[in-house]
Amino acid sequence: MVSMRKARNWRMAYLLILSTSLILTFWSISIAFSSSDVVVQYVTNPTADENNSSVDFSAREFDRKPSYPWIGDPHAYYIQFSQRNSLPKWPLTSFPGSGVTWTRQLIEGVTGIYTGSIYMADPSPVLSSQGNGSEYNDDPLCGCTIIDKDHEATITTLGLANYFELLHRQGHAGIVHQQYEKRGVLLLRNPMDVVFTYRDWLHGGKVGKAPPEAFRGPQWDETVDYVAYAWADHAIRWIEQIEHGTVLFYERLMGKTAGRELERLLQVLNFHPVNPERMRCTLNHRNRTDHKRLNKTRKLLEPNHRIKLMKSIHRVQQSLRQKGWPRLPIYLYDVHSPDGKMS
Repeated sequence: MVSMRKARNWRMAYLLILSTSLILTFWSISIAFSSSDVVVQYVTNPTADENNSSVDFSAREFDRKPSYPWIGDPHAYYIQFSQRNSLPKWPLTSFPGSGVTWTRQLIEGVTGIYTGSIYMADPSPVLSSQGNGSEYNDDPLCGCTIIDKDHEATITTLGLANYFELLHRQGHAGIVHQQYEKRGVLLLRNPMDVVFTYRDWLHGGKVGKAPPEAFRGPQWDETVDYVAYAWADHAIRWIEQIEHGTVLFYERLMGKTAGRELERLLQVLNFHPVNPERMRCTLNHRNRTDHKRLNKTRKLLEPNHRIKLMKSIHRVQQSLRQKGWPRLPIYLYDVHSPDGKMS
């Protein structure tokens, strides 16, 4: 009987010591949390970069990082990230070679908020032009960028077979529903220009150029076929799936109606009021060349190539008409023929 009583007392003493230890442990943890700064955790970007490698944004402190895009302008305004989780997620989607990086500069200038990108090492054009962009490339899920670049399945460099693979086996066809809640802004550029800039992009990146021999032969024919199909297919899918959004035209952003084009975009993004001085600065500095190819040479299209691309234009124009959206400004298009005529 005595031994049983001793065993019971020993167990009670052990439980008391264990309980005290646990209480002290939780107490010390709570003190540590209350006395330390909270580090913002970035959600890992689920979308692959342009080389199909994932982005790791873990455990970085959030820095809104203001910068001044218009060096030398006495009325210059700064640009920075918005507060985290303060903005809805908007994609700026386009076919590669459509001028999306340049368009991002315009949007950043007129809003004062950085744009983002779903791709690794593709920061705000303003930040990257100042040599410090890679440090501040934010997660597209941050809710702190005004709009995010997303080429969707057209990012492939491997042609139609890989385009279909990305669309139908890797789920890119449903991005507008799954990731953007049917929001979207579609940037369109004349595909008869895009086919050349896309070929340059394949060979030289954002601002490099392809050699002359890249624009002839069987591989050039395949590039034309790919652009003719995928440019229209991508545009039509987004036109049909977007419920909240609009279309932008590169040629109008380049022309005299650029201000109205940007105002129409900002209305869709519910960004108001528009600062007239910011708009002035943005339009005055839109010809900056840090994200453009220099010394461009005008190239001609073979008649059979031109016909394929014109058919794509017709398909997209029909889709825009059915949607009730603004139409392609075909009157501004270079048809890349010797006499400037489509035939």
